[in-house]
Amino acid sequence: MAISSGVPPRIQALQRHLRGVRARLFWVFLSLGVGASLTWYFQDTVFVWLYAPGRRHLSPDWQPIFTGPTEVLGLAIQLAMWGGLVVAFPVFMYHVLRFLWPVLGRSQRRFLAICLPAALLCYLAGASFAYFVMLPTSMGFLLQFGTGIAIPMIRITEYMDIVMMMIFWLGVVFELPLIMVALTKLRVVRFRRFRQWNRYVPVFAFILAAVVTPTCDVVNMAMVAIPIILLYQVGLCCALLVRPRR
Repeated sequence: MAISSGVPPRIQALQRHLRGVRARLFWVFLSLGVGASLTWYFQDTVFVWLYAPGRRHLSPDWQPIFTGPTEVLGLAIQLAMWGGLVVAFPVFMYHVLRFLWPVLGRSQRRFLAICLPAALLCYLAGASFAYFVMLPTSMGFLLQFGTGIAIPMIRITEYMDIVMMMIFWLGVVFELPLIMVALTKLRVVRFRRFRQWNRYVPVFAFILAAVVTPTCDVVNMAMVAIPIILLYQVGLCCALLVRPRR
């Protein structure tokens, strides 16, 4: 004969639920540590990879300089944390999805199964655009502008701030069509409202470009603003296709 533990079934279910949450948090923090450790171990390779958009114009020795004894150490720690977040974020999203999966309907599961990989691809597309197109162009303009007037000696923290900011924000900007589709599909914003906002998109695109780009020249601003305008049009077309029918 089974002996009752005296714990109500609701409390037992809550305890099982908390044990599952702890296990998922363990894997998230483990992936964070692995990503940070790998970034720290291969930091020389990562720094060289991030120096590439600056080409050979950061200093006469092709590398940026540092002026404080702890400047490079602090930057290496910051970079390791970014590497850990990059590795841990997909693991975190996977466990959130697994946690919510039992309470989701069939249509919601299908929608999330499509949106999450699409969000990752959109972010990678934006980060790639920043790294391969935007950064080489803007860095080339900034670092060659004073040729013949002064010799560039760029601090590593100033250069890395620009690189990380542009890679992050352009990745976020490329999520715009997916966000528009999700808001339309979930009935948060109507398609008609997005169509009304379309007339203001060029103005806000150039304002955002002025904030994101390290230089305010028209060429670099246009290289950010034009993709934002095009991405909004793509999102508008996709929102038209998925808008709820009355």
